[in-house]
Amino acid sequence: MTRLKLYTLSAILILSFTYCGKRNQKIIEHPNIIFIYTDDQRQDAAGFNANDVIYTPALDKLAKQGIRFNNACVVMAFCSPSRAALLTGRYGSANGVLKLGSDLNPDEKTIAHYLKNAGYSTAISGKWHIGRPPSECGFDFHVYFEGNGDYFNRKTIDMGTELRPEIHCDEYCVNRSVDFLKEAVKNDKPFFLFHNTQLPHMNHEHKWPAQPETKAKYNQADMPVAENRLDDLSNKPEYLKTVRNLTQAKKYGYPDVDAIQSHTLDYYSVISEMDDFLGKLLSTVEELGLRENTYIFFMSDNGWMLGEHGFTSKVLPYQASTSVPLFVVGPDIKPGENNDVVLNIDFLPTILELADVQLPENIHGESVLPILQNKNVEWREHFIHEGIEGFGGIKPHLAVIGSDYRYIETYADRTLSSVNFVELYDMKKDPLEMNNLARDSSMKTVVENLKQKIERHKKEVLGM
Repeated sequence: MTRLKLYTLSAILILSFTYCGKRNQKIIEHPNIIFIYTDDQRQDAAGFNANDVIYTPALDKLAKQGIRFNNACVVMAFCSPSRAALLTGRYGSANGVLKLGSDLNPDEKTIAHYLKNAGYSTAISGKWHIGRPPSECGFDFHVYFEGNGDYFNRKTIDMGTELRPEIHCDEYCVNRSVDFLKEAVKNDKPFFLFHNTQLPHMNHEHKWPAQPETKAKYNQADMPVAENRLDDLSNKPEYLKTVRNLTQAKKYGYPDVDAIQSHTLDYYSVISEMDDFLGKLLSTVEELGLRENTYIFFMSDNGWMLGEHGFTSKVLPYQASTSVPLFVVGPDIKPGENNDVVLNIDFLPTILELADVQLPENIHGESVLPILQNKNVEWREHFIHEGIEGFGGIKPHLAVIGSDYRYIETYADRTLSSVNFVELYDMKKDPLEMNNLARDSSMKTVVENLKQKIERHKKEVLGM
């Protein structure tokens, strides 16, 4: 072969590799995004979070392939505000959603808006809990059911058509998410799928009606019981002795051990059914060959109390309510664990950065992309949990939450001008939140520092 031919062949090979490299680089620069947001799933209610009792094989398998976050939280442990915070990267006090079903401010933009403008196909499938329909929030494909209701024959809006599928609402929406993925592959465009489950949220009768064969996988005696279930609430705000979290728990039979274990068995069972439904979605991602250029985020909208402090439900600023499961799987993400304080408001900036979309200036979250890339970065130590609007008799509150301390100010009313009660828990020494140190003279400096964080939030976010 002549020298000229060798040079020509080399040039062709170089150009070929360069083109392929750019093509692959382009795919990674505009990856597909799947965000799975479950409902009322507490942080430890998954096998991948060191729970040897619960049965979640599909999620466990996927979680092992990515980064698992041990200190993930939400900025408001409540359905609608949590979803709005995720979609906008902003606190409810800024985006307008502070109550169940309330609406975003008129000029508020969501992840879907930004990605759609960047050429992404956008989809929402599953629970929707915000005032305006998803078609007005940037979603091209929208199959959803609103608020809460029965698991079966649930009123579902499928691309504008009202249906009542006989099958489980989560199964129906998984099937429709699968339809979207298959169509997205044909269209050869990057996509964003926001998949929201009903489970493990209770149905409209405040029950977790799992199938008998699912419940048969569990033994009631194996169910965990909260160590602080007998908290007399003497060092907490007086109103908590009559709040719905407590009165409803008593209807369930709390703090009796058998009642809690029976309830937990039901809760774990519907999570197992959720895992089974999601398994079909995750296997479809594999079958369509999407894993190489798709990031999958898994998180819950809030935690759930199963007897902690005698309570059930969420909204209150205690650990079981504010902490959620979280893992991220995707290209170049090395498996492992992370202990940074990561929030639901962090994922709009994260996803936009992944998609190479310019970040808006008015967001409150921080991109976790450096963490996903295993870079050493300075990260937050605390965040503010907003509980401004009451639900079930809950008083307005703001809390500073971190891995070291949990500081809570409860206010007389919505103006947040008069503090009625203060709590401080050392989360290293007292993870059960039983010993209120707020009046301990040795903690005066700590209290003052955390109080200043709340005052800064009031000024910078609440505009007070």
